Amino acid sequence: MEKDSYSRAEVIAARGGPPERGPFCDECGARIPVFEDLSEADEQRVRQLISEHEHIKAIGELRAATGSSLLWAKIWVLHNRNRNPLKEPTPCPYCGMPLRTALAKQCRFCRRDWHEA
Repeated sequence: MEKDSYSRAEVIAARGGPPERGPFCDECGARIPVFEDLSEADEQRVRQLISEHEHIKAIGELRAATGSSLLWAKIWVLHNRNRNPLKEPTPCPYCGMPLRTALAKQCRFCRRDWHEA
C-alpha cells in the first residue's frame, strides 16, 4: 500500500512536477498533496489566512512550513478554501442544487441569477 503523505525530503526532491499522491480532486483532476511534516500550529495558521481570504500569504506560509514548491502550495491552498466537512453546501434558491460558494449569485445548474434582488 502506497502512503499518501509526503515527508519534507520528498517534497523538496519533487520540486518540478505536480504531486503524484494524495486525495484526487474530481473537479480539476489534481492530486492534493498531504504534508507529513506540517505541524498542527502551522496548518492552523495557514487555514486562518485562507479563511481571511489571504491566499497569497497562506501559500507563502505553507511553502515556508513544508518546503513545497509554489505549485504544490497553490494546489493545497486552493483545495482547502471553502472546505468545511461539517457544513452542507448552500442550495440554489430556485432548483436546490448546490452552489459553488455560499456567496454565489448564479446557479451553474439552472443558470438563474439573483445579482439584482
